[in-house]
Amino acid sequence: MSDVARNQVEDFPKCYGSLDELREALVGAGVSLPGLRLDPASFADGDGIPLFDLGRCNMTNAARLVEALRRGVSPPGTPTTTPAPARQGS
Repeated sequence: MSDVARNQVEDFPKCYGSLDELREALVGAGVSLPGLRLDPASFADGDGIPLFDLGRCNMTNAARLVEALRRGVSPPGTPTTTPAPARQGS
């Protein structure tokens, strides 16, 4: 078994954990992607990068996904941490 194939086999459980996290986050945003799965063909292509197949979704779920992404993504260049509140003078 090649090193790439061995890594893919070892990463398979991690991929399922990531798939579950993605599914939970989507459900939390009101989005249902019934076709969400790991793409089995990506494990066979030898590049060592498993892919997620997001499947098909209807217009309602697509709109919910767009809304969730727009709410949760900061514009480029925006700091990702919230600055500490300024201390008032003593």
